[in-house]
Amino acid sequence: MTDAELRAALESRTCADLLPDRSQARAGDLPVHAQLVDALVLESGNGGPAVIALMQAADRLLVVPARQVDGVWRRDPDVAQQLSTGDFGRFSVLVSDRGIPGGPPRELEVDQSNDSVILGDSVIVKWQLEAAPSPAPARLRALMGLGITPDLRATVTWTDDNGIEHAVMTAADYLLGAQDGWTWAVDLVRAHAQGVKVDAFGPFSDIGEQIARMHLAFAESGVGQWGADDVAALLRECTSHADEAIRLIDGPEGERLRAREAPLRARLDALRQIDRTPVIAIHGDLHIGQMLKTTDGVGARYAVVDFDGNPVVSAAQRLSQQPAARDVAGMLASIDHVARVVNYRTEGLDPRPAIIWIAHAQEAFLGAYQATLEQAGQRALLDDRLISPLMIDQECREYIYSARHLPHWRYVPDAVICGLFPEES
Repeated sequence: MTDAELRAALESRTCADLLPDRSQARAGDLPVHAQLVDALVLESGNGGPAVIALMQAADRLLVVPARQVDGVWRRDPDVAQQLSTGDFGRFSVLVSDRGIPGGPPRELEVDQSNDSVILGDSVIVKWQLEAAPSPAPARLRALMGLGITPDLRATVTWTDDNGIEHAVMTAADYLLGAQDGWTWAVDLVRAHAQGVKVDAFGPFSDIGEQIARMHLAFAESGVGQWGADDVAALLRECTSHADEAIRLIDGPEGERLRAREAPLRARLDALRQIDRTPVIAIHGDLHIGQMLKTTDGVGARYAVVDFDGNPVVSAAQRLSQQPAARDVAGMLASIDHVARVVNYRTEGLDPRPAIIWIAHAQEAFLGAYQATLEQAGQRALLDDRLISPLMIDQECREYIYSARHLPHWRYVPDAVICGLFPEES
């Protein structure tokens, strides 16, 4: 098939045809047809000719893995098994030695932001619905083979006219039977609060070491420095989040927040004392939910997932170096959140054991993290002065998220802020 024939065939398909079945709601915001921007023609496999097409639909660049069946190009995420390592025009493909297995794809229904499928019951393939700048491919490659994240099988990226890399697809080991962090952590802390004999702190020490090793791997690609202007910009960002949270949250939660406004802002103002701090590539959206847990004959293992970064910040910020304290504060805050969820969701539970657990679990995480950096001679990667302000900023963002998307979630930052500042009127 010639380039012209491929273009005509793909552009004849509607945008609805190009999207996965569970994403059809998005088609209503798109034009009927899209224009072909670029295509990576893959080696023909048993299933027939295959291609990865990038289709421009209004301001969106759709990612379309497709296969020709009976003369018609149809979306088919299974084309991932036909990938091979190399640079092909603007496309760059990395495939590990283990490759990607074939077999009919099984959709992962819980992923609504991407087209995620499982191949061969052993690999999860995440096709971006829209090609976009993302830190995930580079950061997954930096962690390859380190046991920090599920083993990487493949990445596909595409570079635009400005030299910016766009994520197209990533594939990694599928951890069969893995539990997401909110499930295993809440269950663990609930059992601890109910008096069951469990190791309620060891997992967080393990995770602290793991996150430190992740940051050490990222630091190998370079450690930058933020100066006074950068830290001042961070303060403005945090202050803006506090302003918005105070404006948005109403009811008793809003009253309690406003009663604590002065000490809250004082925590943020500690940033004024910092004129420089180290920065590295980071996860960017780190919380307990990003820690998958698997169990084998040896014991529990944890894997960090979802390296796309914070979805509510700009692409430039997700791609940029940031203080390691951003990830550390995110995890420390989410440890606190676990206890609040346990107490809120467990009827008749004495709240004190879970509340007491918070500080000890945070200490286990942070102590292991700091010790791991120290052992590597890289303790300076973490600027401890940033942790408390960034934890406050995290709670302000939780308030904002609850106001915009999940109203009942406001009980979590409300409980945290009241716990941090219990003596306010």
